[in-house]
Amino acid sequence: MDVKALAKEFAIKAHKGQVRKSDKVKPMIIHPINVANILSEYGFDDNVIAAGYLHDVVEDTKYELSDITDKFGSDIASLVKEASEPDKSLPWEERKEYTIENTKSLDIRHKALIGADKISNLEDLKILCELEGKEVFNRFNRGFVKSKWYYTSIYESLIYNSDSSLPMFKRLKGLIDHVFNDIKNDYIDDSLFSDKKQYSDLLRLNYMNKEIKKMKSLINEISPFVIEFSGTPRTGKTSLMNNLKDFFKKEGFKVLDVCEFFSSKKYKEDIYPQIKDKGKKYINKKILELSKDELLKFKDTSYDIILFDRSLSDRLIWIDRLFKQGDLDEGEYIDIFNKYVSIAKENINMVIFTYCSYDVSLKRDYNTFLSLVKRNFLNKENIDSYNESLMVIKDKLLDNDTNVNFIDTTDKSEREVAVYSCHKILESIKKYYLEEMYKEFN
Repeated sequence: MDVKALAKEFAIKAHKGQVRKSDKVKPMIIHPINVANILSEYGFDDNVIAAGYLHDVVEDTKYELSDITDKFGSDIASLVKEASEPDKSLPWEERKEYTIENTKSLDIRHKALIGADKISNLEDLKILCELEGKEVFNRFNRGFVKSKWYYTSIYESLIYNSDSSLPMFKRLKGLIDHVFNDIKNDYIDDSLFSDKKQYSDLLRLNYMNKEIKKMKSLINEISPFVIEFSGTPRTGKTSLMNNLKDFFKKEGFKVLDVCEFFSSKKYKEDIYPQIKDKGKKYINKKILELSKDELLKFKDTSYDIILFDRSLSDRLIWIDRLFKQGDLDEGEYIDIFNKYVSIAKENINMVIFTYCSYDVSLKRDYNTFLSLVKRNFLNKENIDSYNESLMVIKDKLLDNDTNVNFIDTTDKSEREVAVYSCHKILESIKKYYLEEMYKEFN
């Protein structure tokens, strides 16, 4: 095992159980890993990168500098020493003043480690400030003003007798300007938006996305985040899926959208002709089984996000309707539902149902297709029956602790539905990535 891998392993064990001061839902170790990644990005040697993993071990764990020297040698120990504060029993200001003055005389390798540490912290703070406001500094003993003084001063020490045009130093300066001086270099200026709430919504989604992308980059292996979509016809489900697909693709995620199996060419041409005479109960149970196979086929792929259109959950609605019509007995109904819940908890991260009333659904259908021809399925009886079963399934899924979201689109614009759904999805992905982090690092 090379020195970087050994250092990472050592740091993970040393920081086990610790959490970030700025964001206590996240494990502490993600900061040293990110520092090491930044140093690697700028091409520093293996010892500097190893010190990135280890730079907080002496300050924040039971280990001492002698342990680092014994295990990793004097060069790495020297890097860790200069990135660590003196006696932590000293007042905050005294410790920071020592670091500021001491940093001026260091060589570029030592300065790089300190700079990467500050970049990692400020990138986290930048996201938190955009999501929560400057109140985030209340989590720190000295607040915003002292934090600004420290980061600005340490930057001046880093460029002292060094080249301030180095990419790492320019990156640090940009972060200081953004977080503390409100100098932002966003690609889109808010003056483009007459409705400031619209801009605020997009900005928030942008920073939520940056946060989870950063989290994902620190996890070695992770299965795709799977989202099922279903709901009443003409409630904006398809538009929502298209909007989400575009959003996540533009944000750098690898996205797969899987069309409704019931509408697929394979089902229509190869399967349905063989089962069409076997009755509704058989057909719906068969579609449920085939949809499960379709889901599992894509589960172990390299995609980040999988969007499933009318997969397993939609069949539950039809199964509930069959039960109400007397075409399915209670034992079969319970058995099918329990099988779905078992599959869902294992393989589906989130389910989104969109719904609205019969009259709104039908009006949208006529407006979409510019025709007043009578529909076979879209009528009051069918839509009311579908919605009734949807609400039954909603309650059952919520009772079984599944991640289900129901969106009434009756009075919502396409944009409102997309923003709300995207926010909910990003929150769920963050939770999913956090769970995976804790599995990997504990």
